[in-house]
This record gives sequence, C-alpha cells and structure tokens, in this order.
Amino acid sequence: MQNNTKKTTAIAILHSDRGNVSGTIRFQQDHKNLTTINGEIKGLTPGLHGFHVHQYGDTTNGCISAGPHFNPYNKTHSDPT
Repeated sequence: MQNNTKKTTAIAILHSDRGNVSGTIRFQQDHKNLTTINGEIKGLTPGLHGFHVHQYGDTTNGCISAGPHFNPYNKTHSDPT
C-alpha cells in the first residue's frame, strides 16, 4: 500500500489599510481532501474574533471584488459573540 503524503498549501498574507493588524494564515489540504487552517494574527484587540474566507483573493475594490463568503455547505455563520 502506497503512503501518499502529498499536501497542497495556500498562504494568505494579512495586512490592514487601517491600523496595525497583520499576519499569515496557512491552508493545507492533504491527500484525503481534509483541510487544516492555522496561522498567526497580530495587532488585534483583546477578546474573541472570527474570520471568513471570500471566494476570490481580489481586493482591488475591497470586499466587493473579493466576492461572496466561501460557504460550500451553506451554513449560517456570524460573529463569535
């Protein structure tokens, strides 16, 4: 039996046009199509924070050009409060 450990990786570099929030998020998908998301974000205020992924990486016109939230299972989501 062959052990296929190939992973596909995407990296998002975060920066804010306002303030000092920055960071890096890594998305890794293994050969079983399981995706792991990890990273580090600096400069956030204390407390709970959430995040979402837009369908496109285009930020030329802010969130409008980034497209809708990526939501493949059509689940309701909101802030972490």
